[in-house]
Amino acid sequence: MNAESAKNLLKTVLSLLLGLFILWAMYRNTDMGELWHIVKSANFGIIAFSLIFGLMGNALRGLRWELFVNSLGYQPPRASLVYATLGNYAINFVLPRAGDIWRCAVVSKYDGIPFSKTLETFLIDKVIDVIAGVTVILVSVALYIDFFISYFNNNPQFAENMTRIFSSVWIYLAIGAMLLSVILMLTVFSKTSLMKKMKQLLDTLKYDLKLISGMKEKKRIIIYTILLWLCFYLYFYICFYAFSFTSGLGPLAGLIVFAMTNIGISVPVQGGIGPWHFMVISSLIILGVAENEALAFAGAVFTIQSVWQILYGLFGVFALPYVKRENPVMITEKTN
Repeated sequence: MNAESAKNLLKTVLSLLLGLFILWAMYRNTDMGELWHIVKSANFGIIAFSLIFGLMGNALRGLRWELFVNSLGYQPPRASLVYATLGNYAINFVLPRAGDIWRCAVVSKYDGIPFSKTLETFLIDKVIDVIAGVTVILVSVALYIDFFISYFNNNPQFAENMTRIFSSVWIYLAIGAMLLSVILMLTVFSKTSLMKKMKQLLDTLKYDLKLISGMKEKKRIIIYTILLWLCFYLYFYICFYAFSFTSGLGPLAGLIVFAMTNIGISVPVQGGIGPWHFMVISSLIILGVAENEALAFAGAVFTIQSVWQILYGLFGVFALPYVKRENPVMITEKTN
């Protein structure tokens, strides 16, 4: 095993251990017998129904990605992009964020699209999701500000961590080093072959972004984004009706907890293990749910949804080679 592989393996193990430690910290004093009794009382038919929306959400994400890829002149089979998007989330359970790179690489391999093109369209697609996720959080804050005040009062470690980060001299040294590096690259090292290649790459990216910005399907992108985030919300919120202690909380409470889960899954841990649980449990407790019930809800919903994501993700992985491909390469070659 070379040094790079060892480093990647270490990152993977450490991220998984972090998630497992958070789980252990939350569940260590829990009566598992009582927890299982609460879980058994759930309506699993309702949870099974909610799974449909998780699959629909990720399929819509694949359809939205298709619009960006098409805008650059490539026409891969729609199924290829959807299956790759589904497989993305199964791979993420093995290596955090590795599914993102896999998705771009596998479409590049099977459909003859340069990896740089699949990657840049994926990144644009990802930026839209980040904006949408932040919007969900801001809307939930605006609608229920009292909840977030209570949340930070009950979880002072968040404010403490933010204060610690911005009061550390290291963050300012890092920012200074980054700015100095940019200045040196633009002046002292501007004539080097590396900088010439970077300039060429940036010119290509600028050209591609111009093509994407001029695409006619902007309304479809907005519609797909709204629909897929609605699907993900229903994927989570419908599970409230599977448990007696969350069924009466209402859609606004569901939106708030859903918004908090988006903060949890931003932590680079396999599948959000640990941080997702923490956000759901702490949020439900503030909303008046008993601790054991909140633990049971988070454990059951996360486990079922994770198994579902892995199953349809594996389907996407194994179905990709069998997609019918009549036009594996670019229809109209474009150069800047």
